[in-house]
Amino acid sequence: MNKITLPKVKLIIYLLFVFGYTTAQVNLDSLKTELNLMVYNNPKEAIRRVDEIYPTITDPSMQISYLLTSANAYAVLKNHDAVMETALKAKKIADEKGSPVNKIQVSGFIGGQYRRLGLDDKALLYINEAEEVFKTEAIPDSLKYLGGNILIVKGLIQRSSLGCEYALPYFKEAANVYKKYISEKINMVSVAIAYNNIADCYIEMNDLDAAELNFKQAVKYSLEVNSGHSLAYAKMGLSRIYKQKNENNKAIGLLKEVDSDLDKMNDLSIKKEVYKQLSENYKAIKDTQNYEYYNQLYFEETKRIIAEEKKSLNAVVNDLSEEKQKSQKQTKSKFIFMLLGAIFVFIAIMSYMAYKIVKKKKKINEKKEQFHKER
Repeated sequence: MNKITLPKVKLIIYLLFVFGYTTAQVNLDSLKTELNLMVYNNPKEAIRRVDEIYPTITDPSMQISYLLTSANAYAVLKNHDAVMETALKAKKIADEKGSPVNKIQVSGFIGGQYRRLGLDDKALLYINEAEEVFKTEAIPDSLKYLGGNILIVKGLIQRSSLGCEYALPYFKEAANVYKKYISEKINMVSVAIAYNNIADCYIEMNDLDAAELNFKQAVKYSLEVNSGHSLAYAKMGLSRIYKQKNENNKAIGLLKEVDSDLDKMNDLSIKKEVYKQLSENYKAIKDTQNYEYYNQLYFEETKRIIAEEKKSLNAVVNDLSEEKQKSQKQTKSKFIFMLLGAIFVFIAIMSYMAYKIVKKKKKINEKKEQFHKER
């Protein structure tokens, strides 16, 4: 009969520890993927799940990933205060303990949020920070899709400042980057987002056929992973095209599909846009009752969004003001420190010179006394 010796016990304990740790990591990874997809369908539940699991996570990289998942869910809900609070918490961990990949993820995400708020200078600051790390650090091939995130935000900045002609190459390149890594399901959502942005630009450039083609690509990739948010956006895009082609009933059919999923998504901006488009299409076919109904819903949602965004933008501006005051305070402290240092050096030099003068005078007096004695 085999005896259970101390080395065997140690080995068993070690294997149990390693197996348990590995299993925990696998579970956290698989749950993270599930939550990243849930963000676009049920953001409130994604936040609740992150809040539940986060206190048990000790690995900095995993902490950052879960915080960004939560921040992204808050972004879908248009809760900008919570977005920035959560993202800056992730940035603190990334700066202190994170890998280059973590730093790219966090800076890129924050840059994207400032872009949403129309603060392009601030967005560019963070996105350039992410790009610098991406270009100078060794990034594993499996994570090169992060370059797509940088391209999307740069494209959005170019679109708002220079127009779609300058933005379109960034969006197209981002789509190509993401498509190389669609074995990761979340990258299918990213491909859909890229195609939605490409299609938007084609509408702006009045190329409706190209816009329709790209919105349909967005629908295809969204359906692959059941991404409600990007799917809704693509269907609304197609409805805009059909409205321009006077195919109003076709547009209404798509918008009704989106409307039926609105409660699950809980996205105020999508609600507002759906109600607006439905009212316009019903007006075009002279259905007054439905036009008035959806027009009223549109105005109610608009008022709600303005109130929410005004509150959130004020909070962000206050944060920026506090950051500026902090910077000014640090500059003032440095100046005072330098001034005190200069005064100290000046006093030291003057004291040394006074000492030398007194010493020299003493020597002169001693020589005078000696001279008088010799006489």
